[in-house]
Amino acid sequence: MFDKPTPRPPERSPEPSGRRVGPEDERIALRCNRRELQLLDSFVASGEFRSRSELMRSALQEFLRARASEAVSAPAAALPPGLVEVPVRLRREEVEAFTTYAEQVANGQPLADLLATVLRRGEVELKVSELAKRARQQRTEADEARASLSELSRSGEDLARRGVVGR
Repeated sequence: MFDKPTPRPPERSPEPSGRRVGPEDERIALRCNRRELQLLDSFVASGEFRSRSELMRSALQEFLRARASEAVSAPAAALPPGLVEVPVRLRREEVEAFTTYAEQVANGQPLADLLATVLRRGEVELKVSELAKRARQQRTEADEARASLSELSRSGEDLARRGVVGR
C-alpha cells in the first residue's frame, strides 16, 4: 500500500460514486492479488457494499476504530509477569455489550481484564480444563484402539497368508 497525493483542482469535483471530494481528501492505492479482488468483488456483488472503494473505506474505518479503542483500553505498561495477551475475535455487538458492562458494572475495568475475568469464571464453572483433559484422554484411547485394531488386522492377514486360517 502506498500513499500518493492526487493533484486536485481547487474546486470540488464529484467522484464516480457520487461522493463529493474536497481539497482535504487524498487517495491511496492498494495492490491486491487476484483472490483478494475476487473476495472484494463478492462482497460488492452481494449488495453489502456499492463499490470496492466503499468496502475499503468501511474496512479502514473499522480498523482505525478498533485501534483507537485498543489504545484507550490497553495499558501503557508491559503485561505483569505470568500473563500472556491473546487475541480474541468477537462480534461487534458482543464487544459493545462487554464494554458497556465493563464501564457501568465493573467500575471502568479495561475490556481485556473483564474478558479475562469472564474466562476465568467460565473455567471454574464449566471446568474447561477438566473437559479438555477428558477430551485428550478419549482421543488417546481412540488412537490406541485404532492401532490395536490395525495390528490385529495385519496379524489375521499374516495367518491367512501362511494358510493357518481360512481353509
